[in-house]
Amino acid sequence: MQAYHQPDEIRTVTNRLLDMLIDYYSSPKSSKAVNYRSKEELVKAFYQSEPPNEERPLDDVLKEFKESILPASVKTWHPLFMNQMFAGASFPSIIGDLMASMMNPTLATWEASPVATIIEKNVSQWMAQMMGLPKGSWGIFLPGGSLSNLIALTIARNQFFGMDIRRTGIPMEKKPVLICSEASHYSIANAANILGLGSDHLLKIKTRVNGSMDTNDLEEQLQQCDRNHQTPFAIIATMGLTVSGCFDPLDEMAGICKPRGIHIHVDAAFGGGMALTQKGKRHFTGIEHADTLTWDAHKTLHMPLTSSVLLLPNPQLLKSVFSQKEATYLFHPQPEHEIEDLGKYTPLCGKRFDALKLWLLWHTYGTENFREQAENRFKLTEDFGAYLKSTEDFHMDYQSESPISCFHWAPKEWQKVDRKLRAPYSNKLHRTIREEIKQDGNAFFNIALLNSMDQFRFILINPLTTLDQLKDLVSEIRARALAYCNKHPQPFQSSGEQR
Repeated sequence: MQAYHQPDEIRTVTNRLLDMLIDYYSSPKSSKAVNYRSKEELVKAFYQSEPPNEERPLDDVLKEFKESILPASVKTWHPLFMNQMFAGASFPSIIGDLMASMMNPTLATWEASPVATIIEKNVSQWMAQMMGLPKGSWGIFLPGGSLSNLIALTIARNQFFGMDIRRTGIPMEKKPVLICSEASHYSIANAANILGLGSDHLLKIKTRVNGSMDTNDLEEQLQQCDRNHQTPFAIIATMGLTVSGCFDPLDEMAGICKPRGIHIHVDAAFGGGMALTQKGKRHFTGIEHADTLTWDAHKTLHMPLTSSVLLLPNPQLLKSVFSQKEATYLFHPQPEHEIEDLGKYTPLCGKRFDALKLWLLWHTYGTENFREQAENRFKLTEDFGAYLKSTEDFHMDYQSESPISCFHWAPKEWQKVDRKLRAPYSNKLHRTIREEIKQDGNAFFNIALLNSMDQFRFILINPLTTLDQLKDLVSEIRARALAYCNKHPQPFQSSGEQR
């Protein structure tokens, strides 16, 4: 292993790696988003029942990666990769990720990573400032928004029931209730499970047409909790819903829940970037009421996975929940200072330097570039929505509030047919078209159930995506839809009045 620590060898291998990186990113339009192969083919090609036993030259291993693994993998930087809530990664942030691995610090203690500790706290302060949180807010970087949500709700649980909960466990006789909407991210249900609450203590509020929380139902459900002697202790306001991309009415929710002492967690994992836009920031009215906030920079700021931060107006709540007296081998007495061991603020001990890639990107591009990119993605979403509305056969159930467009195909003659009646046929059509396009490899997008019907779901955060590309893809979808209908006649009456 020592051979690869020699400067000449490191330089040679690194140059080859950079050449590979440049080739990989240089021509996205001329390649496919997916080089589709079946699961059986991929398992046969890549699964190894035994680990490699013999030493091989690193050049050979890199060649295997370049020639077999890379071509078989989904190209998340492709302009028409719209399947997940991330896409691509800017070059400075990739370099930052590499530099973090090169340094390999652990941010558990100040003495092992003093500069990294300063940078993480500083970058989290910048993010809190961009979100409009009160002065003095900062937070910690965590490996993903799901964990950030879990940590936030752990704080809410412990704060509500008292810190003795660390010793005694949850006082279930108080009938604790965690509140979210029916459209909240699935990590909230997982958190209820991990926190020992169980799904019976997760109250899901009804939603409006665009997926945002119905505050009328929220008030009714809280009154029902009072009658049942239940104790709501936290509510999740999702800013940038996973399916629709729309926003829960944060200010209304805060007005209802704050007087009850309910912890308000803002899940802005996806929608946080929209706070930088002129139209998007209006959805963050009431952000000053947030007790905790999740924001994933690897989504709208084009960072490599993962770059998630949990922000708090009162970061000492983290310390009250996670600081351990037993780890005297790790945490040593230090002079009192506002910057201290981050390991006391998180359940993580092996804590990666994820803030570095955002620090490097921020210093390279600046805040105004972030705003410009967010505005551009928002404008693309609006322009695409306007184009869909100009057609007779593509329909949107609501106005997009972030770079997610959900829409369905329905020719004019279908419009007099009840949605529930045509849903089974329509759903199969949409899923078939999506699978065909994915297997051809030209684009990769998703399907989501919205208002009782499957809809195409495009996540439009890749800066390489253009309106012309989207129009061409819509034309392809239309052609495939017509071909499907010719091959599979619809079982419902599609013209004239319904009988």
